[in-house]
Amino acid sequence: MTEIIKIFLVFPVFLIFLLMPLSIFNKNNNQLNLNNLSLNLIINLNILLIFSFTSIPINSYQVIFLISYASIFLIKIFKLKSIHTDDKTFFILLIFSFILFSIVIISNLDLGWDAKYFYYIKSLFFFEELNLSDLNNFEHNKWHPHLGSYIWAFFWKLPFFNIEYYGRLFYLFIFFFSLLYVVFSNLNNNYIKTIFFLIITIITFNYERFSGLQEILIFSLLLIASHKVFTLNFKTRLIDILTIFLILNLIIWIKSEGIVYVFILISMLLINKNLNLKERTFIIIGALLIFSLKSLIYLYLNYNLNAQPYNLNFILTINFADILFRLKNIIIYSAYYSLKNIFFFLGIVVLIILNLQKNTKFKIRTFNAYFILNSFFIIFAYLFREMEIIYALKTTMERIIFTSSAVYIHLLILYINSYFKIKE
Repeated sequence: MTEIIKIFLVFPVFLIFLLMPLSIFNKNNNQLNLNNLSLNLIINLNILLIFSFTSIPINSYQVIFLISYASIFLIKIFKLKSIHTDDKTFFILLIFSFILFSIVIISNLDLGWDAKYFYYIKSLFFFEELNLSDLNNFEHNKWHPHLGSYIWAFFWKLPFFNIEYYGRLFYLFIFFFSLLYVVFSNLNNNYIKTIFFLIITIITFNYERFSGLQEILIFSLLLIASHKVFTLNFKTRLIDILTIFLILNLIIWIKSEGIVYVFILISMLLINKNLNLKERTFIIIGALLIFSLKSLIYLYLNYNLNAQPYNLNFILTINFADILFRLKNIIIYSAYYSLKNIFFFLGIVVLIILNLQKNTKFKIRTFNAYFILNSFFIIFAYLFREMEIIYALKTTMERIIFTSSAVYIHLLILYINSYFKIKE
């Protein structure tokens, strides 16, 4: 019972990251502004990223940060006259799903392998008020960026609690918000929204994904970004592009392969017909700045820029027989894990159907680009990996397929909404 009370107490703290600094209700009709909710989350995560680069201990700014946000929001909320039914449904689903699945997580506190030997230890550094420079003392720091561990430590170190799993529960919070954000932004009928959200949740939830592993963060951010990329319009596209870049800036500091997802999302943006030459130039320069900034910080901290199991000497020594053997197993395992991930599989099926339809009104160029680039990523990530291929596929392929399924979930939501529009 005590643990459940702790879950209820931490939820408002997580919620603050959605509620501020931008107003979450439209001025003209008091309806919930989902885009501002998502932008608030992305802004606040980038604020944590900035703090992570400093030597300021978490507890030196944490209380001031949270109390300031909470106070400003309470002042604003008192001025609100009413909340719409759809908005109530959004928050009820967020609260209900978070509380229910938090109980599942705290009932099984085992950490995943990577979490136990990499992310948890790095979060301990930040929990103990050390900084990025100190991470060089950790032998395995080079394998993974630090942001996921910093977020873990930030919520672990909440005043009066100091509970380790609070950091991982925030991963769960981001996951549910990203699903609700995409579902409520794209589906029209309130009942269909609720049903589809619950279906995705039941099928997707797996304790292992919330055992401290970072893929759930990339998945959630990809889901939000895919909606932004697909729905660019004249009125808000500059804000949407800025939001996408803030998301990209987070992704490259969470997982090493985040760089690949940045490249894929940038490519999806560049093929958008609504963008002019100036905007495309801005996107390319912005992407270069993100990569350059990370490289400069790594050089300053004396981090290894290329710690992943890829090197030119190994690639040049791979013979034709090795390539065939690797390709055969990559195809077999990718097919197996794709069939196990229902959303990844159905997303590809729907994409094929849309490409075969002659008069489809769907904007499929963006999803076609994602399918092609993501497929190349999966193939080449293993083809040139200096690691025993079967072991690599068995230990990491499922997680890559899961992360990649985020964009296909968005496609399925759009397809279902289109279907019900026709039926209505």
